[in-house]
Amino acid sequence: MATKIDRHDLKRDEFATDISKIYGYASENPTRVLIWVILVIVIVGGAIGYYNYKKKREKDARFKIALVYTMMDAGQYNEALDTIKVVLNRYNGTGASDIAKYLLGHLNYAFGYLDSAIIDYENYLKIEHPDSDLAAASLLGIASCYEDKSRYTDAIKYYKRLLDEYPHFFRNDEAMLGIARCYDVSGDFANAISYYQDFLRKYPKSPLRQRAIVLLSRAKAKVYASKSPRPTNTTPQKSEG
Repeated sequence: MATKIDRHDLKRDEFATDISKIYGYASENPTRVLIWVILVIVIVGGAIGYYNYKKKREKDARFKIALVYTMMDAGQYNEALDTIKVVLNRYNGTGASDIAKYLLGHLNYAFGYLDSAIIDYENYLKIEHPDSDLAAASLLGIASCYEDKSRYTDAIKYYKRLLDEYPHFFRNDEAMLGIARCYDVSGDFANAISYYQDFLRKYPKSPLRQRAIVLLSRAKAKVYASKSPRPTNTTPQKSEG
């Protein structure tokens, strides 16, 4: 009676054959095999070393970003700005350096360097996969810069872009009030009133609500004043002589 051979036996035989072939090749070509072994060790060692280097570099960069936040909380803005520049120069390509690009815009805005802040915010938006909150904050920052520069059309454009692209951003009440405010100072009271009213309906619990109520009342007063006829001077003039 023939012995039944299952697939596990076949695999063991194939494995043994392969080992035998490898051993035979190594015996016949010891120098070549040694070179390949050394190459593999170098490649694997290099890969592990590079991974550890990248990991440490990212860790160091994130530590410096944490320092930046601590410095800003303490009002040490110049020190924070210097640290951000270190991250951008020494740790370019890390995730922390992407955050540094946003923070550079934030600090330049705080210092009043509006043109530089706009460039920094735009640079952050060019990142391949930006953090959604920081991207939204960058749009808000650009809009605020343009509003401070009295370029209200550009400010409205970025405020609206923020609302369209990031409808759930936690600072969208600021954007909507910004749109209304820009229309207001531009003399477009109809749009200003519309956005003030939309703001009050959409954000009833916003800390900016009272400010919006005041601005809405002022805008309505301006419209009323522009429509009211100006009183004519009916006081009779005194005759000379």
